[in-house]
Amino acid sequence: MKIAAVDDDPTFLASLASLVASLPSGKDVTLIPFSGSQPFLVSDLATFDAFFLDIYIDGQTGIDLANHLKKEIKDPWIVFLTSSQEEAVEAFKLGAAHYLLKPIDPKTLEEALRRIKEGVARKDKRIVLESKGGFQPILLRDLIYVESFGNIKDFKTANGVISVRKSTEEVLSLLAHDARFFPLTRSYIVNFDYVRSLKSEGLVLSTGETLPVPREKKKAVTAAFLSYLGS
Repeated sequence: MKIAAVDDDPTFLASLASLVASLPSGKDVTLIPFSGSQPFLVSDLATFDAFFLDIYIDGQTGIDLANHLKKEIKDPWIVFLTSSQEEAVEAFKLGAAHYLLKPIDPKTLEEALRRIKEGVARKDKRIVLESKGGFQPILLRDLIYVESFGNIKDFKTANGVISVRKSTEEVLSLLAHDARFFPLTRSYIVNFDYVRSLKSEGLVLSTGETLPVPREKKKAVTAAFLSYLGS
């Protein structure tokens, strides 16, 4: 795994690299240091799996850099580094994977690396479906939900809809080992990554759609969603 670390303190960057290398989750991590925002911004950002950003960097903020990254890269893994908690709320609004206070605690850094590794692995997970158009791979990060019409299943993805003939049991088996996916009803299997809120009428997705939740399953769905967020 390749991580970019941006901080205007070269001494801190060196100590961070040493700490990462000493941790179990850091054994196969390459940390590339940037002591300023400009050399970082002109680098090949797409080659990095994650980004460690100091909140205050030579006149810019890590928040500025994170906003730039989100325009350039789909769902970047970002960890903010700082000696202050003042920017924590804004950092997490941007979907930060973690927020580390200086001096860096090894246990907290280990947790951040573990979370990033799991997230990077999930990004590349895919299934292959056979439809009328032939075999079609789907990245699971792009699968929003599956809607059932008997034995016809519509896989609603970020790139369109793929319809295949499969039983609900076959679809659940395909997705069984991925905690993102939850069977709301026999009609819908949802990717919790796309859920933005749970309202009386159902789950509201980032696409603007609302998937219905039966009244008798509302508690179970709420508990599963909160458990997923906590994980």
